[in-house]
Amino acid sequence: MSAVLPQLGSVSSGGSKLGGSSTASLRSKSQPGNLAATSQARFGYLGHLSLRDAQTNPDALRNVNALDGTSFLPNVMVMQRASTPWQYNTPHRLLEDEVKLDDDKDKDDGEQSAPAKGSMANNASMKSLSASQPLPANYVRRIRRRAQKSLHNEATSWKQHIADLKLLADSASRSGNIYQALQAYHKMGIILDNNGMYSEAIQKYKQFLSLCITSKNTQGEGLAYNCLGIDTFKVGHFDEAIQYHNKHLELADGTGRLIAHTNLGIVFQAMGLSEHAAIHHQHAIEYANRMGAKDAQCFSVGNLAIASAAQGDLQTSRICLQYHLSAAQRQKASLGDSKFAHHTLKAVSNTAYHRLGQVNAMDGRMDEATGHFEKAIEVAKSKGDQVSEEKSSVMLGVAKGLMNFEQHCQALVTGKPPPGEEDD
Repeated sequence: MSAVLPQLGSVSSGGSKLGGSSTASLRSKSQPGNLAATSQARFGYLGHLSLRDAQTNPDALRNVNALDGTSFLPNVMVMQRASTPWQYNTPHRLLEDEVKLDDDKDKDDGEQSAPAKGSMANNASMKSLSASQPLPANYVRRIRRRAQKSLHNEATSWKQHIADLKLLADSASRSGNIYQALQAYHKMGIILDNNGMYSEAIQKYKQFLSLCITSKNTQGEGLAYNCLGIDTFKVGHFDEAIQYHNKHLELADGTGRLIAHTNLGIVFQAMGLSEHAAIHHQHAIEYANRMGAKDAQCFSVGNLAIASAAQGDLQTSRICLQYHLSAAQRQKASLGDSKFAHHTLKAVSNTAYHRLGQVNAMDGRMDEATGHFEKAIEVAKSKGDQVSEEKSSVMLGVAKGLMNFEQHCQALVTGKPPPGEEDD
């Protein structure tokens, strides 16, 4: 089967429909930067995957990126990754972990550069979870995911893969092919990220950023700032992370600004600056509303709930958490009936119920708090999360103890039994 594709370099910025141009413009070969139509891909018709000669044409990149819409998971306090251009042909990233704000900062600083057995086991579990993730609903993203799995064989050692990419980057740099070299450095950063080696990944992303600046590749430059901001945050360099995310914010489009504001809010929340975090999460909600992205609204409102609770605004936090929980349950329908969807919803529900219990307990609503903690325990049991079950059980005991604490103290002072115990 053959087909004639539109030349991306000749599409006007005002038209998002690639097939709306005339036949003469579609088949025009007067511009040397335009590429010939690609052949049938293995998993479906992809069109122009290689845009090496169209990097200077923002209209072409805008039209291609419009096909590759970004999708979000409902988990709160999770750093958001910018969508990698599909022509980069990168390995599939592992899912991001939730940022812990409790007393989980007793870990060794050297754990990032030399992962311990626990972190390696966590990487293995994240890899299996990412592998069970269903294919996206978007056709372009679905085909891309299949191509990624086919091209990047898991049987190959990641160390061997890094060595091959280093050789490719060096040869591309010597031959003056900057575009291929920067892709190689970006791939090395993703592989190192997937293996928890964030300090090494930062060095690769910096080389990727340098080449993007040299070649005036603003799309890659924004992607580099996003990657550097997340990884510097993971190694504890919060000031650098804020600088990188702010630079990403300056270059990004609407979706990129949503991602940058979300990441800035999480960084400020980890630093204990809840007011700054709330401002950025409010901006993220604004961009999510503009885009009409229900999935982005879900996690953005949940992030605002956490920042509001830290500020003492318990009413706002309670309303946001309830909206976040109901939005996550509605989003499950879009994820489909899969193990990944059930696991994601249980993780989100467990966190939401536990935080709702905490907020209600802080606000003196002990009856509601006990109900939410009981639901959190039930969800934790169903997903086999013993740690979360124990945390919610402890908070449930505290909430039940505080329900009749004042009456108990009054009974001790007056010598009269509390109401309900007179007949015992």
